[in-house]
Amino acid sequence: MNASRFSALFLLTALISPLASLAQSDFAKNASGSAAAAPAANAGNYVVSVQELKMSGKSRKAFDQGTRLLLKGDSAGSLPYFERAIAEYSGHYMAYYNMGIAHYRLGHVADAERAFQKSIDLTGGTYGPPQFAMGMVLCEEHDFRQAETTIQRGLDVDPSSATGKYFLGWAQFALNRLVDAERSVRQALLRRANFADAYFLLARIHLRQNNSSAAVEDLNAYLKADPGSRGNVQARALLEKTQQAMEQNPDPAVLDAANP
Repeated sequence: MNASRFSALFLLTALISPLASLAQSDFAKNASGSAAAAPAANAGNYVVSVQELKMSGKSRKAFDQGTRLLLKGDSAGSLPYFERAIAEYSGHYMAYYNMGIAHYRLGHVADAERAFQKSIDLTGGTYGPPQFAMGMVLCEEHDFRQAETTIQRGLDVDPSSATGKYFLGWAQFALNRLVDAERSVRQALLRRANFADAYFLLARIHLRQNNSSAAVEDLNAYLKADPGSRGNVQARALLEKTQQAMEQNPDPAVLDAANP
């Protein structure tokens, strides 16, 4: 698994829709207990509350069980429960969203896209996480312009999302809109100061801008924010390569060639 896909999987874990009993909370929590992006304070929570009223006990129970399994990493085991929740209540947009995460983790990208889109359709775009997830998938498919549009729609209803801002920066970086990308990533860090992946993306932006000294700071911040990350090997290698290039030749053009 490449580093960008692992990062996306981790961030999607943080966006898993909460158990039905926690749907009104300001924040869901991922398996490690860190704060996750929340639905929009007004429209999103209103949609959640309406769904709570419409859900049957069987639908809620199946959704809760599927979410527990998904948080534990059992994506395949979670799918039958989300399907059962949807069979009991066809408008269960959170079940569709969590189902999309499960399919994405299993490598079923087309199924994940369909589930995310269904979640978006059921809410009329008033729930941010599936739009961020869809944008992430579009980035992986190199459809960066559509990804940017989709992620921005999610941010329109959930402007406080650090993950949404990060994915927006990812799309803008791929489009080589470096000023916009840097702004988006810094906004993500304002929302979540210890957002390790945002520091790594910021380092890549700075390297493309020939600002190697800033990239070194970013990479050190990444390693400090998440010392146990599986991406540390790549980050340390990039940090060493950048520092060596700075020592051997301070010419920005050479540094940029060393760190594409």
